[in-house]
Amino acid sequence: MATGRSTFAKRQRDMAKKARAEAKRQKRLERNNYRQSENAEAENEAGVESENAEPQLSNAEIVAKVEELHRLYDDGQIDLPTFDEQKTALMSQISVG
Repeated sequence: MATGRSTFAKRQRDMAKKARAEAKRQKRLERNNYRQSENAEAENEAGVESENAEPQLSNAEIVAKVEELHRLYDDGQIDLPTFDEQKTALMSQISVG
């Protein structure tokens, strides 16, 4: 009857396999960390540009501005192209979630 022990070669193969898997995992983590740092830098740059352009509005403030636009259009104070342009700009600022 054979013993339940592994051979030396099999243990070496298993250890090498585990070492390769760990190296692969480390490389993947480094790549993800690099991507996250690039994304954070891009967000910071975009945040600086957007802060200089206009302050962020809450969804309630945006809805109030859209309602005001509707009132101005209904009263004839602004034309349709201006209404559409301003409404599109406001609706693009709404955050979902």
